Amino acid sequence: MIKSYKNAKTRRVHETGTPRGFKGLDARRALRVLNLLAAAERLDELPRLASYRLHKLTGDRAGQWSLTVNLPWAVCFTPARDGGWRDVEITYH
Repeated sequence: MIKSYKNAKTRRVHETGTPRGFKGLDARRALRVLNLLAAAERLDELPRLASYRLHKLTGDRAGQWSLTVNLPWAVCFTPARDGGWRDVEITYH
């Protein structure tokens, strides 16, 4: 369950399926990744397929996780303590 978005552009992609502002983003795959997050509550409910490249981030994004949309685009998010995801954003990663 997505509890919050980091920005309005990511919310708009999830609500409309239109990738305006994200040049080169595969809109269908981005929507699929966002829907996976909306349906899941915990990390172990997310796909472990290599094509999604689920991984924990480090450095200035420590505490966040990432799912690949299409290179170089990814969806980054922070697991919420009570389940679900906070600060979901599509980013150039």
